[in-house]
Parts: sequence; C-alpha cells; structure tokens
Amino acid sequence: MPRELHSPPIARDTTSSGIPTGDEAVWTIQFSVRLQNDEEPDDVFEIDVTEYMDEWPGLERWEGDVRDLGFRAMREMFAGGFLLRERTLLRTWTHLDDDCHLVRRGTLPVTLTSTVGKVRVDRQRLFCKRCKEWLTPLNEELGLHQTGNGRATRGFREMLCLCGSKQPYRQAQHMLGMITQEPKVTSMKQVHLTVGREGDRLRTAEDEKYTTVSSQLVRDVQDRNPLPDPIDGVLYIVVDGIWVRSYPGGGRWREGKVARICTEEREAVGRKGRQRVVDSRYVSSFMPVDVFSERVWVDAMRMGYGSRKQTIVLGDGARWIPSMRRRYFPKGVYVLDWFHLRRKVAQTFRRVFPEKSPRRVRWYLEIRSDLWEGRKEEAVDKLQQLHDDISAQARMKNPIASQGRDALADLLGYLDNNWQGVIDYGRWRDAGHMVASSLVEKAGDLVVAKRQKKRQGMHWGRDGSEAVSALRTLWLNDDWEEYWKPSHRAA
Repeated sequence: MPRELHSPPIARDTTSSGIPTGDEAVWTIQFSVRLQNDEEPDDVFEIDVTEYMDEWPGLERWEGDVRDLGFRAMREMFAGGFLLRERTLLRTWTHLDDDCHLVRRGTLPVTLTSTVGKVRVDRQRLFCKRCKEWLTPLNEELGLHQTGNGRATRGFREMLCLCGSKQPYRQAQHMLGMITQEPKVTSMKQVHLTVGREGDRLRTAEDEKYTTVSSQLVRDVQDRNPLPDPIDGVLYIVVDGIWVRSYPGGGRWREGKVARICTEEREAVGRKGRQRVVDSRYVSSFMPVDVFSERVWVDAMRMGYGSRKQTIVLGDGARWIPSMRRRYFPKGVYVLDWFHLRRKVAQTFRRVFPEKSPRRVRWYLEIRSDLWEGRKEEAVDKLQQLHDDISAQARMKNPIASQGRDALADLLGYLDNNWQGVIDYGRWRDAGHMVASSLVEKAGDLVVAKRQKKRQGMHWGRDGSEAVSALRTLWLNDDWEEYWKPSHRAA
C-alpha cells in the first residue's frame, strides 16, 4: 500500500512551555521510535525526540536541525537497545550455578564511542553473596572484557582507521567529529594509537594467512605431477622502494617497499579509452626485504606465477630487487625500469658536466641510445673510458672532475648491479611488454608517499609506517569490507 503524506495543521501553544504563543506559527520536528523485544511483548523502550522552531529556518539551518535531531535519536536508540538486552539477560542470568545468590547493587556507567557519537550506557551491577564477587552481565555483550578493545565500537574503529590512514591524524580527528556530529568524539592521540593498534592486528592476521597459504601452495605444487601446461599471457611483478623520514628525525630515513602484481589484461575506461589494469594485487612493507619478498611470492603464486608462460620482474634498480628476483622468482625475467635508468644517466652527466653544453647533450644522447637498443657493453666501455679520463683530472685536485668521477663510478656500479635487467628496450616495447614501472610508481604514491612523505615535517616510526601502509594496502586491494565484517572481527 503506498505511503500517504499528511499535512497537519500548524501547531499553536498557549502554555508556558517555552513554545511561541498567539498567532505565531511553530515548526515541530518529532522523531518517535519504539524498541520491543518480541519474546517479551511488554518489554518496550520508547524514544521521543522533539525540536521546536519559531519559523521556517531556511535551507542551511533546516538541514542542520534535521541532522542533529537524527543523531540524537540514533544515540537514544543505541543506548535503548542495550537496555532491552540487559533486561533479557538479567531474567535468566546466573553466576556459577543456581545456588549463587545475586543481588543488584546500582549501575556502572560506560561511554561507548560509536559511529553516531558518544553514547552513555548504564550497566546493572550485581553482587554474588555466595562467591563474594562483583559482576556486570552486560560487559560480555559490550565486549569490555576483551583486552585492548577499549570503549570504541568496531564500526567506529573502522571509520577511524579509514580517516587516519588517508590523512594526518589531526585532520582525521576533525573529520570524525564532523561525521558523528560530536566535535570531541575522539582525540588526535587516540586516532594515532588506534591506527597503530589496528594496523598491527592486520599485519598479524596477514602473516598468519600468508603462512597458511604458503604451506598450501607448496603442497599443491608437490602434488601436481605431471605439471599442467603453462597459461598464455604475462604476469608482471613491479617493485619499488620509497624512503620516508624516520622518527625522531636527524636525517635518518627508512625504506618502504611496494609491489604491484598484475596480468597483461587491460580494459578501456572513460571517454578517451584509457587502459586500466583488470586484475592486480598490492603488497607493502617497511620490514626487512625477506619478509616483503615472501609476501610478494605468496600473492604472485596466487595470481599464477609458475603457471604462466612468462613472468617479468620490473624494478627501479635498488640492490635488493635483483636479489629478490633470483631467490624468489628464478623463472622470471628481470627488467630494469627504463624511466629510472634514463634519469640515472641524465643525473650523472649533469654532475660530470655541470654547465649545459653540446658535449653534455652529446654524451647523454649517445649513452641513452646505446642502452635503449641493448648495446650495454658498448655503453659501459664508453663510460669507463670517460671515467678514466676524468680520474686523471681529478688527481690534479679539480673538484668538478672529482664530482664527475664519483658520478660515473656510481652509474657504472648501478649498471653492474642490474646487468641482467638492461635489455633491448625498443624491441621489448615493440613486443608489447612494459619497459617502465609506472604501475608501481603510482602504487608507491598511493600506499606510502601520499600519506607519509608528501607532507612537510612528518617523521615516522617503523610501527606507525607499517600500520598505515597495511591499512592503505587493504583498501587498495578491495579487501577492506571483507576484513571489517562483524563475523570476522570481534566487536
């Protein structure tokens, strides 16, 4: 049956209740809710929240009044539900057995921080005369007996972690106050502590999951005899490192490692048909490289590493990346990211020839061309000859020559460490493969840089960095809602 909308007559009041009298019109906003335990029909909790206004307040104030009234009503409903639940508990609740004699001894208030703001709940306190113990039956329903659970609901902790992992803690505190219509619903320190605690819980759960999945993958591989035919297509494992300033500062930095694992499948989006990755997984960690590499290996196995015809490990040239590829992905082809290689060459020649000149441009274009076409031996021979020539000048105590010598030595070491990754980039690109790690550069920006690096004056401890990156990775992998489901998380 369609719902009918009735327009009652304008209310008038001639009492001393504070409502305008005479011919002055009154706006009344009334919100009534009835909570009832169907098992006990007489067990009812009724809520009636009312607001009066002298006149039509205008759009902005009307919106605010309706919102404020709604939050007041939601807080009353939240507390009323616990009251009904406690009444039900107290009818049948016993301590140890029926011989325990329980007497009521007042109430204990507790303030729950929820998604609708702070709500006070008065819990009935009992005393067992036989056991000489104080008891609060509603504690189990509220989860107050659980270590580290505090007085914040699961929903509020989820909302806090979402805000705190995406923006500075002070801004997150302000946003939570706006969302719950209660400016002092939490503090900046509490946001900081909760993000760290929940991020640590997430990492612990992930480690347990990785261990279980890793063992299962090993058993599956051992049981596959003979091995199935390889799957067509390429699996990309693109990795990068991002440095953030560590607490308490003093010029110290800590490296966050980020990986994005994806297939070559793309889909067109938007009016311009921009190509977007169809299936991918993010992995992040500020822990040692072995911990990070094992997480990458597990997710790569789940996405088809070992089953696909080709696996490409694409990295920026950090020393740990070739080592990770050799140990964890021996079947993969290592490719040194062209963007980083080209930038490294450009930075080197800016130090060798501080002033822009035709000679600097000629050297840069020549070495870049050799490396792009895979002539790495020729490029290294030319760089080595230039290094020897400049070293002779450096021995004459020429500071510019000394700077150039060190820059060339650094570039030669970079090429040596990533020798297998320097390929024929032109031919590789023509074959349809990626030669630049733009995917992981964007991933590093999303997971680490936006929150921990691109804000002036920030310093991070390892636990804080790990917690924030864990929560942001959870969001990027579209696992957020699954992780925070009430069935998976204790309230």
